[in-house]
Amino acid sequence: MGVLDERAGGLRRRLGLLRCRHLWLVHLLVLFVVFGGVACGWGGRQQGVDAQQEGNGENQSMGKEAQGFFASLPQQGEFLLASISNKGVAYAAVNPTGEESHAANAPTPKQELHQESQVQPAAPMVPGHTPSELDTLKREEERTPKPEPVVAEHAEHGPRLPEISPIPGVTFVETMINLMEHELNGRFWGWRPNDIFIGQFTDDINQYQLGVLEAMRFTTLRLKDSLTRMGDADAYDPDLEQALNLFMNRATSFWFPSAESSYSEAVDHLKNFLVKLKTGKRSFYYRKDTIISLLATYKDLLGNVNKTLIVSPVSFFKADDYFYYAKGVSHVFYEILRVSRVGFQNQLASTLYGLDVMDEIIHELYRVEEMSPWIVLDSDLDGFFANHRANINAPLSEATHMMGVLTQF
Repeated sequence: MGVLDERAGGLRRRLGLLRCRHLWLVHLLVLFVVFGGVACGWGGRQQGVDAQQEGNGENQSMGKEAQGFFASLPQQGEFLLASISNKGVAYAAVNPTGEESHAANAPTPKQELHQESQVQPAAPMVPGHTPSELDTLKREEERTPKPEPVVAEHAEHGPRLPEISPIPGVTFVETMINLMEHELNGRFWGWRPNDIFIGQFTDDINQYQLGVLEAMRFTTLRLKDSLTRMGDADAYDPDLEQALNLFMNRATSFWFPSAESSYSEAVDHLKNFLVKLKTGKRSFYYRKDTIISLLATYKDLLGNVNKTLIVSPVSFFKADDYFYYAKGVSHVFYEILRVSRVGFQNQLASTLYGLDVMDEIIHELYRVEEMSPWIVLDSDLDGFFANHRANINAPLSEATHMMGVLTQF
């Protein structure tokens, strides 16, 4: 019995220790559950406070912006003001004196968001016009024919084509007069080829003026022979005959007579003929055969110019002479053909691609107008430096070819 009692007492002690251990674990688990719940509740409460403070800040900023916006409106009378507080959006009516009166049926924030999602954006308003007036103006604008854009004539070929006189030939002769008067009186030191001292150092201008003179001679010849005659049986105009004879005087003549005096007198005869055109005593004829004869004459002169530009070898001191002589001839052709392009438009249009070919001729001559090198070089065609004679010959050769094509129509 004693042994059994001892064993039973030891068992009771072990069971008691086991119960103590289990109670300790249960207490520890309860503490974990309690402290975890408290921590979660504290964190959630803190997040809610932070969110509420953030929302209050946004509401306050929105309230300030709304108040500033409505306060800036220059209207009188009552209008709605959104007064935003921490609890939501409450609408109030404010009169000009600043007194507030709460609206009876203020929508909740949720209802307001739903209403805003259904509102369509308003069309922009033009000051001073009601929507009906705007619709009327829009319909009238649609019915009104829009003007065609002003396209620069000859835009891809340089300057616009000139406006010419309704009297045939007036602008043509005026252009001839202006070209020659510029070389005689418009340039500093005037006519250079017959100058004894200064002209010896301005050979580029000298050659340019010689080119202008040669083109003027050919143009005056066509003006006398075909452009102002009804047919082969029609008489020459005396002023044009005198002008042509005077233009034929030597360009280097210093006196008895001087080149300047001869050419100035020739210009005077052109002015006399211009008066005859304006008064109806003489006529200028826009016919297909007259423009073809003018182009054929220009083609012959350009053929001579082309030859001087491709001949080789040439001295360095002669290359620039050929270059500027070609520019002088091309300048007269460019100005005269621009006027002819407008005056002979109907005749050119009656020919297949006539206007396009004439535009191409003017385009190539305009390319020559834009060439103005500081120094004229005559290097090899495949060399490092430029060959300006070859450069200017390219557009002039194309113009010559196009003139030949146009004269075949």
